[in-house]
Amino acid sequence: MKKRPGMSLLFLFLILPISIVLAHTGEDFDFSPKTAYPLTLMQAAGYGSIIFGALIFIVIFKGNSLSDSSKKTIFISIAGLVSLITLYLVVVTLHMNLTSDTKGPVHWHADYEIWACGKRIRLAEPKFMSNTQGTQMTHSHNDDRIHIEGTLLDLKESGLRYFFHSVGGSISIDGMSIPTDEGMKEFHNGDLCNELPARLYAFVNGNQVADFPAYRISHYGEVPPGDRIKFVFTEKPLNQIGTNIGKNGT
Repeated sequence: MKKRPGMSLLFLFLILPISIVLAHTGEDFDFSPKTAYPLTLMQAAGYGSIIFGALIFIVIFKGNSLSDSSKKTIFISIAGLVSLITLYLVVVTLHMNLTSDTKGPVHWHADYEIWACGKRIRLAEPKFMSNTQGTQMTHSHNDDRIHIEGTLLDLKESGLRYFFHSVGGSISIDGMSIPTDEGMKEFHNGDLCNELPARLYAFVNGNQVADFPAYRISHYGEVPPGDRIKFVFTEKPLNQIGTNIGKNGT
């Protein structure tokens, strides 16, 4: 029996979402500990749009060569896709708002500076048409400001470790890595500044923070009262470091 195009399309429609889900099960959930959904809202809408567009393309350019049963299968697939994606978006949004630590979307900010061996370190410029350094949830806009925007399933997602991870770097109490326009810059405790061993410090509103990778920014949209965070990698003793943003990093 000759295989009908409509059955192949239906098979694709059923299998593709499953493959997408499986592809996401191997992600590193360390930076999203309470993620309970196979797809984010943006991914669901994006993948749905791609499949929808492919089906419409077939209808427009191949419609005359399709049998009536194939056309019916395609239209049923389109209706099912739209219904499925809409239902997914509604259910996930409601569930996130009910179960998230923030009980809905937030928009928090904190200003920051990074200094290493007396020099200011800045994140790499946003690429192409983007104005964002990081992810939709945790990012900067080339403005030396941390933006937390969206529904946080876990308040850990407002932590400094998450911010550095989102922009492509990392931070620990032993050092940090920062993507810059000159490449990845790495600074580790014991590395030399001015031929002397240096270490990494972090200050929030002028006060030293010991476990700074785990620090979660204050829940404010404006700065101040939102945090002003300063990272300083230096060989100098603590009493010789400018701890406030806007002052020399040494």
